[in-house]
Parts: sequence; structure tokens; C-alpha cells
Amino acid sequence: MMRKSTVLIATLAVVVALSAANIRVSSGLTSGSIKVALLGSESMPSYVTDVQTYLAPFSDLAVIDIVDVWSSTPSLATLLNYDAVLVWSDSSYFNPVALGNVLANYVDAGGGVVLATFSWYGPSYDLEGRIITDYSPFAQQDDNLYTTADMSWYNAGHPIMEGVSVVAEYYRDNVTLTAGAELVAEWADGNPFVATKGHVVGMTLFPPPIQWTGDVPTLVHNALLWSVPEPVLELVPATGFASTTIVGSGGFAGNSRINVTWDGTPIPTVPQVITTDAQGNFTAIISVLTPNVPGTHVVNATDETGRSGWTTFTVVSMIGPQGDEGPQGVQGATGATGEQGLKGDQGEQGPAGVVPVESIALVSVPSIVAIIVAVYALMKVRPSTPRPAPAPAPAPA
Repeated sequence: MMRKSTVLIATLAVVVALSAANIRVSSGLTSGSIKVALLGSESMPSYVTDVQTYLAPFSDLAVIDIVDVWSSTPSLATLLNYDAVLVWSDSSYFNPVALGNVLANYVDAGGGVVLATFSWYGPSYDLEGRIITDYSPFAQQDDNLYTTADMSWYNAGHPIMEGVSVVAEYYRDNVTLTAGAELVAEWADGNPFVATKGHVVGMTLFPPPIQWTGDVPTLVHNALLWSVPEPVLELVPATGFASTTIVGSGGFAGNSRINVTWDGTPIPTVPQVITTDAQGNFTAIISVLTPNVPGTHVVNATDETGRSGWTTFTVVSMIGPQGDEGPQGVQGATGATGEQGLKGDQGEQGPAGVVPVESIALVSVPSIVAIIVAVYALMKVRPSTPRPAPAPAPAPA
């Protein structure tokens, strides 16, 4: 479980009080940007450079520096220049208590820590302070195990064990698991080999290539990478249509400028220039770039080293359901009649029509029949005219 700085916790407490139910979290690491430091307490400097040499081919490690813990104790500010540190001893630490305390502060600030042999070989070479009491997955059980053993059981699904199948080692601390630790790998004699507690990794293996054989470079690389908390983005609230608060934490680089995009397009922010604090945290306000486009949109934040985190924001629709139809309004007064338009041009006269014979017959025959019937009727009802008497014959002469 990732730990945040005190400043970030205070900030989040205020934000969460406003809208605890609307936090969305998503994250992602960009390879090629991880900076690590080697904290080996060695009287033989070549042992440290040997570790540096076998880690160099891993392209996702951008920086592999050596930080002295034999003749001095690094400050928290120094450690915050790195994403993860590998710690082991072959000589007494300059100040095992002070180093253990600063490593715990580094974890609190989001740094990744990998502890290795002889950090649990006390009181000569052991590491002390809060890193052991609060974060170490191992506690010293007895004298060191100076016998060679092979790795037997391991959690093949754990990212630390990816590409790791064969390891043998002679220099092993005699340890037991602490409360809350998770066993990742075990030696054939039943002793713990690799375990985690939070994002702190412990391994009972001496990192310089002195006695070990097998896939140790891959194991150390994986442990360093896994110990780095991933960048995390939080939006409060995660739904709306105007603006929201964006909070970045975890694995962002310290004192780095942050670029924020909305669906891949740069987005206005307040403040206009966002810069992480020394622990890689930031808080800002972003404007919703597409307030009129309801649905899910991707918000991404990327630091100057290329490490980025993303999450989603849901734009809510401001258009409500259609209401019931209102009553019919009063009909308005009839408007004035407009002026008559101009008379159109006379069209060309069409050709004379031809009456079909059938039409003539249909019209003529009933007409003729009607005439005959009418004449007959007139003749039948007409009174007869008395014929005049013939004139008397003239008298004979």
C-alpha cells in the first residue's frame, strides 16, 4: 500500500471531505525513466560498481548512481533524487540508525527500497532505525547462514519473479518474516529468500557477484522496479461539467513540471504551471474541456521524465427530459389580405380535341330516342280537328 507525504495527506483530507465518494484512481509507469541509487556499505568500491555494471543493460533504468553509506549518511533530499534504492552492507554502515530513519522517511515520501544481505547480520553489519522496525519484511533470527542453497518455491506470478527461475547463493542472512510481510520466494532449506512489506522488498542475497549464480541481475532489477510506487491521479469530483480538482501522488518525479491533457489535448489549469513538490505530489484545478459532450473522458498527467498517470472524468448531460406539451394558445387575429398579384401570361392555345365515335353514339342515340318519344306523345294527345263540310255543288244551269 502506497504511503503519501504529510502535506499530501492534509491536502487530500480537505478534498475528500468535499466529495469522498467521487474519487477515481488510475495509474501507469513509463519505462526508461526510473532512477535508482546503490547504497552499498563497502570497503571494496569495485563491488558496488560490479552491481552497477550488471544493472546497466536494463533500458528502463535511466540512472544508476552510487551513494556512499560507508563514510556518511545521505540526506532525505539526496535520496529524493531517485525513485528506488538498493541497500546492502559488507562493512558497517556509517550510522545504521540514522540511515534506517532516513530510509523510512524516504519510503514515507513515496520512495522504493530494496534491502539485501547483510542488513540483518547484527550487530556488526546490520541496518537499524525505523526502516527495520516499521518496514522491513525480515527480522534477524540467528547467526548468518554461510551455506549455499538453491531457490526452491517462488511465486511465479509475482512481478519480482518475472524471468527468474534459477538462483543459488552462499551469503544468506538468517531471518524470519515480520508481521504483515508477504513471502515471494524461499530457499531449498526452508529459509525465506524474497519477501515484501508494503513497497519495501527484502532479499537474503549479497548483491555483488561474489558467490551467487543464476538470474540475480533480473531479480534485483525487478525488485527495484516493483518497489517504485506508480503515479496516481485522483479527480474530486470525478463527474460534472465545469471543473474539478486533480491530485497527483506516488511515483511522479520530485520538483518536476506536470503537463495535463484531456483526451490528448492540453487543458487549462490553475495554477497555469503545475510543479510537483520534492515528494512528487501536486494539486491543481482543471477546466472541463468538453462541457457539452456528455460521457467518459481521459485525463492524463505526465512529468518531465515521461512518467505518467491517468484517470477518467464523466461529463454529465445538462439537457433534462422533455416536458409535457403545453395547452393550445389563443388563435391570433386574421391578418390583412395582401394585394392581388399580377395576371400571368396567356398560355398557348392547345390543339382541338377529337370526339371519339363511341362518345358520339353514347350522346346521339339517347337524344334521337328522346325526340321520337316526344313526337309520338304529342301526336297521341293532340285533339282531332273537325273536317269542314264539303261545299254544295253548284246548281245546274
